[in-house]
Amino acid sequence: MTRKFPVPIWLVVALAALFFVNLGGFLLFDHDEGAFSEATRGMFERGDFITTYLNDRVRFDKPILIYWLQAAATFLFGFELWAFRLPSALAGMAWALTVYFFVRRYRDESTAVIAALMIGTALGINAISHAATADGVLNAILAATILCIYRYSQNPSSALLYGIYALMAFGVLTKGPVAVVIPLLVAIPFYLLSNLREPLMRALFFFPGWALFVVIAAPWYILEYLDQGQDFIDGFILKHNVERFKDTLENHGGGPLYYPLVLPFVLAPFGALLIRILPSLTRSIRQWRDGNHSDEVLLDRLLWIWFLVVLILFSIASTKLPHYILYGVTPLIILMARYRDWLQSRWFAALFPALFYALLTALPLLTPLIEQQLTNPIEIATAQRAAEYFNNTFAIIALVIGLCSVALIFWRRLRIWQSLILVGGLQILFVWLILVPAASEAQQRPVWNAAQFAKMLDEPIYTQSIDMPSFNVYYGKATIRRPLNVGEVGFARADRVRYPHYDVLFQDGPIVIIRRLDAPMEGNHDDSE
Repeated sequence: MTRKFPVPIWLVVALAALFFVNLGGFLLFDHDEGAFSEATRGMFERGDFITTYLNDRVRFDKPILIYWLQAAATFLFGFELWAFRLPSALAGMAWALTVYFFVRRYRDESTAVIAALMIGTALGINAISHAATADGVLNAILAATILCIYRYSQNPSSALLYGIYALMAFGVLTKGPVAVVIPLLVAIPFYLLSNLREPLMRALFFFPGWALFVVIAAPWYILEYLDQGQDFIDGFILKHNVERFKDTLENHGGGPLYYPLVLPFVLAPFGALLIRILPSLTRSIRQWRDGNHSDEVLLDRLLWIWFLVVLILFSIASTKLPHYILYGVTPLIILMARYRDWLQSRWFAALFPALFYALLTALPLLTPLIEQQLTNPIEIATAQRAAEYFNNTFAIIALVIGLCSVALIFWRRLRIWQSLILVGGLQILFVWLILVPAASEAQQRPVWNAAQFAKMLDEPIYTQSIDMPSFNVYYGKATIRRPLNVGEVGFARADRVRYPHYDVLFQDGPIVIIRRLDAPMEGNHDDSE
């Protein structure tokens, strides 16, 4: 007897297409992708797989797991752009399939398929799964952790507890304490409000689970502390965790409505469906007050608590970035899949895709206006190059795809949720085949060109007052950050060069490679002040 494959083959193929489309077809975006990828590449150069560096500076931003995963991918496939992004794409697949198996178990097959497809086509989820950063992996781990917490409420077992603690440990190795804080903040109110105090106490004081957690997570933290001492505590624990919560870092702030405003676009094209399911929150509250603890009510309760915990936690935090709300979108996806037929207005369903493509169609007009507001030479040069890519042809393509998307939503043969999934698929193709490659060329091509030129010089390069770590990835070597001695070559920003005499060997906009000179030469650039 042939054993049935646990997931529909077509679904696996569709998810793979969504998460892997053009994975290596655009350059690394600085600073995040460039920093993660260079830190991984540098581990091979130094032979140190415990402490991550950018050139000669320790990088304390994130724990080690994402670098190990990227190292494994690049060890197998080489330092290819898609290999740096491979762990995130696989995490996106795992994220979608985890939700599929969970929803199939506690709802039904069709809802499970729809939830998985929504994860694959939602803009923010797909984007983070295309990025060479830690967030895709962390989101997959968080989703699996909290869904296992619900499973434990239905069928308590030691095996599930071991799994939960192991997942939290891997999450702590991916991005730190948030992998424990969010599950605990979700589990405690959910279990207490559902009269599940006894299993909650057993889970919280399951010491073998905590022991497993320590065995998995602690060794790297201990080794890093032994290697870096107080700098590790100050850099990772205090700056990138405590300060990120209580202070605004890198000008990433926002008001209390930041995430509610961002969320419909993070979940594009499902903004209307998201708004339509909001009444299920009031229904869930009413059922809790009525003492209803049926399985369906319990699941909705968990999902809303999960989302609200993330929304409140990161709305309170001073540092705000759009992808932080992704920690709370998994429950929304499940709710949207379950209540997909609540959205009956095709006009409302078409609103967010129409706004999205209208904005993209207007980019050729908006780009010069944006450029006028900029002061950073790198950003100004990027905007100027962007005008070459976000041109009339781009606007026509965006307009045509936008019109096709609206037409799909108004096609009566399709239910609205079916139309939105197809619109999401079109959106993913447009984003990764047209929009992102154009943005990548505008921002990153000069850095790539500079690295190719540097390779031909066959001499050491030193970084000069510029933070574009993707250069090192393309160049294939660390470029120590220090002033140049006479005769040495540096990678720099033209507006920040302060040597009295230097020769410009390469320039693309504000990106330059220079050689410091002892005295001016005919034809060279003299930046004396």
